[in-house]
Amino acid sequence: MGRYIVFLCSRCGMPRYAREGQRTAKCPYCNFQIRLDKIRILCRVEDNKAAREIVEKYKAKILIRRGMKLR
Repeated sequence: MGRYIVFLCSRCGMPRYAREGQRTAKCPYCNFQIRLDKIRILCRVEDNKAAREIVEKYKAKILIRRGMKLR
């Protein structure tokens, strides 16, 4: 198992995670191709389950702040 990074999309600001060492990731919200060497990493975790949980927490905070409902 590899490590994972959690970061925000540089276009729409939604949280995302990717395997550490990956060069790019596509945002599922705005379809922007994110260059991972140009982002600010929020945290590093050991597995994708932990990364997914962190992304969900960030997403909930962001949607509440924007006045939107969770799916």
